[in-house]
Amino acid sequence: MTIKHTSLTSTEVEDRIKNGLQNKSTVTKTKKIREILLKNVFSVFNLVITSVILFLLYFYVTTGDSRLLYDTIGTTFVITLNTFIAVYQEIKAKRALDQVSLLLKKEVKVIRDGKEVLIDQSMVVVDDLIVLERGDQVVVDGRVTDSNKMEIDESLLTGESLPINKKTGDEVLSGSFCISGNGYYTAEKVGDNSYANEITKTAKKFKLNLSPLQIKLNFIVKVLFSTAIFLVTLEVIRNPNGFSDLDFVRRISTVMLSLVPQGLVLMSSVTFALGIYRISKIGAIIQKLNAIESFANVKIVCTDKTGTLTQNKLAVNRVTPLTEKYSKEQVETLLGTYAKLSSDKNATLRTLEHFTANENAKVIEEIPFSSENKMSLLQLTIGNEQLTIIFGGYDILNEMSDGKSRAEDIFNRDGLKIYRNLLFGIESSGRSLKELEENLDSVKIDPICIVSITDQVRGDVMEAINLFHKNDIEIKILSGDNAYAIQAVAKEIGWDIIDHELISGSGIDEISDNDLFKVIMERKIFARLKPEHKLRIIKALRKEKIYTAMIGDGVNDLPAIKESDMGIAMEEGSQITREVADIVLLKNKFALLPSIFDEGNKIVNTVSSVAKLFLTKNFMVIYFTVLSMFFMFEFPLTPRRVSLINIFSIGLPSLIIALRNSNVSKLKNFTKELFSFVLISAAIIVGASYIGQYYTEKYLGFTPEDIQMVMLSVMIIITSVNFLSVVIHKNEKNLRLYVLYAIGLVTLYSFLAITQLDFVLIRWIKTFYEISYLDSRYWKLTAIISISSAAILFIIQKIREYLISNSAK
Repeated sequence: MTIKHTSLTSTEVEDRIKNGLQNKSTVTKTKKIREILLKNVFSVFNLVITSVILFLLYFYVTTGDSRLLYDTIGTTFVITLNTFIAVYQEIKAKRALDQVSLLLKKEVKVIRDGKEVLIDQSMVVVDDLIVLERGDQVVVDGRVTDSNKMEIDESLLTGESLPINKKTGDEVLSGSFCISGNGYYTAEKVGDNSYANEITKTAKKFKLNLSPLQIKLNFIVKVLFSTAIFLVTLEVIRNPNGFSDLDFVRRISTVMLSLVPQGLVLMSSVTFALGIYRISKIGAIIQKLNAIESFANVKIVCTDKTGTLTQNKLAVNRVTPLTEKYSKEQVETLLGTYAKLSSDKNATLRTLEHFTANENAKVIEEIPFSSENKMSLLQLTIGNEQLTIIFGGYDILNEMSDGKSRAEDIFNRDGLKIYRNLLFGIESSGRSLKELEENLDSVKIDPICIVSITDQVRGDVMEAINLFHKNDIEIKILSGDNAYAIQAVAKEIGWDIIDHELISGSGIDEISDNDLFKVIMERKIFARLKPEHKLRIIKALRKEKIYTAMIGDGVNDLPAIKESDMGIAMEEGSQITREVADIVLLKNKFALLPSIFDEGNKIVNTVSSVAKLFLTKNFMVIYFTVLSMFFMFEFPLTPRRVSLINIFSIGLPSLIIALRNSNVSKLKNFTKELFSFVLISAAIIVGASYIGQYYTEKYLGFTPEDIQMVMLSVMIIITSVNFLSVVIHKNEKNLRLYVLYAIGLVTLYSFLAITQLDFVLIRWIKTFYEISYLDSRYWKLTAIISISSAAILFIIQKIREYLISNSAK
């Protein structure tokens, strides 16, 4: 396209940079460190726990009971430690993402000193003349200076899906993108002054759609929080004068602190952050915090062919003549001329650039290629002759061709169906391009040749496809190419798809919405699709609550990627497709998908394991509270003893799991697996504790402190084995680490419980965590109850695990 407006000179660019008129924005893709700190420090959980701390502190000030001071210190220590870990891991993930995001270059073409140059979009200045081509995003607000039938999609800004035809003088807004045609625009508002940054500071930040796992966790959090408030309220109603009893004050504080699920949310966030960190290191850019975990929930993967299954390294395989009017040299010259003069330099058109062009040819008018029409027209003058060339999908244009039957005979004779085929010809209706544009169905074609194009398949594709099939994930190919070319590509990578499993876009048009889902599930290749076909397929799958991923690289994939539960783009894909995708695969590494899938399963398994530990404690507290409230059983917990269990039996084991978990098996039913586990474990631990109380009371001279110590010791020992029942699986790589930790925890606690050494540190730890001396006459009792109950717990959990896994098959 000819440049009609003056561009900036290098000197003018430097002046604008000095005056701060450069496209530098304070909006970042990741959260700022200040935002991370504020979010974690002032979380709802921290505010609730801080209220409990102030509650305890008030009673300490009014009564002077040192137990309440220690409770306050212990609770403050736990909340501080949790917050520090969350902040540290989130900052670590942020920095890893910031580094890998730099690899995803966001460049823009501008005209400077009369020449087209490629610069980083942050180097754009006010009054820059910017080139806008199909698939490009508008990076700053500006005004169109030249338009070649340029259509702009503003759906990311306004939600309006219909494209807008932009003419010279029209305004274009940052965040919109070109879906057809091309042109130039002049930069007017840059940086934070641009439209996208003015309407929302989150325009470039992570998308926050909740994943299935996060929805489940949020539900659990709400239930636990509600339960805590209910139980505390019930305690107060049953004992309205209880605030004069400090044991009552400590009990309701313990219930509230135990059931506020800060630790579960913290460790889930840490797990997500670690997953993002690990994936960013192997070459994928995560643009949605929960994207990795979401991928593990995918049931159907829809993928484009070109640029995803293939490398988008196109080449002309053969040119098959359809007429004797032109010699081979004349046909190749026309192809070269068309490639040189067309303004739409897509990958298909570039395959023709090696043909020699006619230097005397000049463009009169053009209809650029669009995914909707799958054709383009170019009106030329060559010497005294004027002609209109048409180029597009063979099976679409041949329906408009005067030589349809002859073309079909040659097509079948030469076995061209395995290629990506395009028809090249002369538009012969005699109408102007303006008239044709209003009704492209009126086009008439005098065919010249069929151009057959091949692409190189990705060598790593079949590994990913096999992984999907192994995990019962369906693969659907959604492509604009003809069905047999797609089928040939599938066969080349080792995936045999029969003819019955193919359907075209025109076939989909004939299917009602009610029957569409059934057809989608029966077919594997969807050919000759327009963007609206791909969108309709994704919508149909989502309507049936099927978690769907869409992999693509072009503008024609954009509506489907936006609509899907999980959008994945290739680095070399169009700029706007990369922008809206949840995950971008650097260097177009399709082979990363198995790693991302495994990482997603690892995240789900890690969160499941961590949730088991936390919810076991939560249900223990619920059982203890209900039994003590209605049946006058002993309530053995205090804020500091809960802190002891939180740190050593739950917190540290959870961190070890988050850091070292290697389980990548697919978890079939998160909720069933979780609650069946915690209900059993909590019941056994609480039951064993009360058995300990029962037998302790048979000894002469027992004290309330003896009862509480036996119950606490039983809890600590069994929760250590409960940790092992969570993490020990077949072929577990970290078995030694997990067992050593459990043994170490039991040994350390046992030493503190039975030692009479009076070192300052030991005395301080025992006093702080309310670990009294456990008389030797209770050792054997505690050991027998703990070991036998722990063995029962471990065996029952493994039987439960076996039964659930078999029922899921």
